[in-house]
Amino acid sequence: MAISKSQHLIGKVLGSCVLEKLLGHGGSSAVFLAQQLSPERKVAVKVFLPRMPMDIETQREFYSRFLHEAESASKLDHPNILPIYAYGEQDGIPYIVMPYMEGGTLSEYMTEHGPLSLLDAQWYLEQMSAALDYAHAHGCVHCDVKPANILLDSDGHVMLSDFGISRVTQTDGEQSEIKGPRSLMGTPDYISPEQAMGKALDGRSDIYSLGITLFYLLARRLPFRADSAIALALLHVHEEPPSLALIRGDVSPAIDQVVQRALAKNPDDRFQSANAFSVAFADAIAEAETAELAATNHKRSSPPSLASLVIYKPDARSSKGLTVSIPRLLIIASLLLALLVGAVGFSARYMGSLLGRNGHAQTNALPPHSTPASPTVSASHDYLTNDGWPGRPTFVYDAQQHNYHVRNRSNQVVIAPYRGRTFGDFRLTISMSEVRRIASRGNDATGMDDPADYYGVVFRCKEDLSNYYLFAIATSGSEQYEFLRFDGVQWNSLSEGGAPSLVTGIGKNNTITIEAQGNTFSFLINGKTIGKPVTDTAKGRLTVGEIGLYVEESSEVAFSHLYIV
Repeated sequence: MAISKSQHLIGKVLGSCVLEKLLGHGGSSAVFLAQQLSPERKVAVKVFLPRMPMDIETQREFYSRFLHEAESASKLDHPNILPIYAYGEQDGIPYIVMPYMEGGTLSEYMTEHGPLSLLDAQWYLEQMSAALDYAHAHGCVHCDVKPANILLDSDGHVMLSDFGISRVTQTDGEQSEIKGPRSLMGTPDYISPEQAMGKALDGRSDIYSLGITLFYLLARRLPFRADSAIALALLHVHEEPPSLALIRGDVSPAIDQVVQRALAKNPDDRFQSANAFSVAFADAIAEAETAELAATNHKRSSPPSLASLVIYKPDARSSKGLTVSIPRLLIIASLLLALLVGAVGFSARYMGSLLGRNGHAQTNALPPHSTPASPTVSASHDYLTNDGWPGRPTFVYDAQQHNYHVRNRSNQVVIAPYRGRTFGDFRLTISMSEVRRIASRGNDATGMDDPADYYGVVFRCKEDLSNYYLFAIATSGSEQYEFLRFDGVQWNSLSEGGAPSLVTGIGKNNTITIEAQGNTFSFLINGKTIGKPVTDTAKGRLTVGEIGLYVEESSEVAFSHLYIV
């Protein structure tokens, strides 16, 4: 059956699944969106469909390989490995039933959005490394790591799929290498040198392919190109990869060295685990941020608990932009911003300073504004349902729960700006709940490293976020609030203290109210007034601006019921 005829399978029932739509196909298989009848849910069904007629022996071998994918993956239980619901053969067609991943493949995401920011690449690399180390620990080498085999859910989390050519490296509890002609199989663009030569393989072969994948995510091009699979394989064996730093301006020498090490020809010269690769990449990004800070001559002074600010690239829910990470107390020169953004291939519509809490800096373009909304405001209008908010993977609107999640995976601070309109005098109410702590380097996800992580609302922000007010609460390990103003040079604490009306703990919901009338501000938490009204008498106080949602390091917060009148 030719792959071009796979459309004729639409409507066919395989197991308990009705094939509804062709999602994509590879060299010998096709993937369909299907409706599973029991249990009732949308699933993806992968079927074996060779491009050309095969003799019985070859067909038997490929059938065996296809079903081997199901057997291999079904033994692996990890949040970043695509699970197998069911598999079998019907009417001469082997099939595998898997979860339907709404985000498609990472390859498709790249086609639509272009190169990833360094922080987004770090996030995906962290997840893929966890999946590979788990597979390797369970005696399985994937052998075909590439963006087309990395699937995204609606929240931007990734899952490794397609274990069809994976190899078992563990027998009777002892680790061993895999050998033989079948180890030649794989995608030539991402194949390791030892795999290209048919040598023994272990998990370090996957680390090489993961390095090629990272190179592609950052450069949107592969390090090696050739007219044939054989010529391409020879390049992997003999040619050194180009420098990423010569392709992309925000790639530091340290970052480039990490990628080069992952792509070492000799497996002994590579990272010996995927996690070591991921940690080294994250450390190189942090080192580059520190070096950028050291290159400036600006003084910094900030409250003890303040951390850095990051704005992630929006996609589905607002205009396209780039990652922004700029310390609150550092004004990055416009020339440096323009040079950096130009090197990445984008232009910045808005340039300025975003000053954050702990001095890390990485400068890129700010996202452009959405079309302003109508100035008419209704008390029944939930602003979180508007366009103009950033999208995944860091920011996700849950239409079923009617809340907007900000997932901060970093050791910095994340802010989600609303680009719909500006506000002067207003009464704002919003509900907030810290739904989980996210593990990161230096944080064990228990919250014990920094029990007073804040989250809340910024308002009266300038377009470049160089000036704004922040009202934030801490509910993990303490019951505190802060109200501060950033004036472009330094932070000014206007009010802070205990907040006994706060409900503390993961998953607990709190509703805050902010009343802004001229230069006087009042705050309520869960209907109870916090402190006395605050009057800002300073010169250059803020009178009008945008709003945004603010989350400190390594936590996820759900915001809901945002009303502004």
